[in-house]
Amino acid sequence: MTGDRKLSASRLALTFSWALAFCCILSASTPAAASITLKVEASNGLPGFNPTDLSRYLASHMAEAGLADWRFEPAEGNSAAPDRVEWTFRLNPYAGGELRNRSFAHTPVYQQRVGVRRPITIEARLYLNGEYQTLVERQATMQDGANDPELAAAVAGATASLLSPSGAYRAIDMGRGPVPSAR
Repeated sequence: MTGDRKLSASRLALTFSWALAFCCILSASTPAAASITLKVEASNGLPGFNPTDLSRYLASHMAEAGLADWRFEPAEGNSAAPDRVEWTFRLNPYAGGELRNRSFAHTPVYQQRVGVRRPITIEARLYLNGEYQTLVERQATMQDGANDPELAAAVAGATASLLSPSGAYRAIDMGRGPVPSAR
């Protein structure tokens, strides 16, 4: 190797070493974004669940949304956590109307046995530092409680609509206003 090539190779190695050191210093000085842990609460029950299992079920399926910045834990006790998602479920009337269905004596046991899907409204409200932030609402149908894949998908979808980078919370954070929820 000639002298110019040796000098050029050593300059390249020195430049690469400096760049590598700079990248290491830069990554060490900027802390990684910490994930936020949200407690998961259900304000009312849902057919097919006992009250203690519903928070665990919701936290599990919220994690399926695959949101790296958020962690979900079932709430314990009766006190409201400052960082939480509160879920509310409402059973919607059947298309034929509640009165008609009651006159035919369609009990919950009968409905499970024949596979009746029940329409529900799902609401998820986000609280951070004890302050209400936003909510998303979703319509779904359910049949089999904890074993219902459509209910699990609705929970994961509502979570993504609430917390994803294009979700309702980020829209408020960026001043764009809430994003319409998928129904």
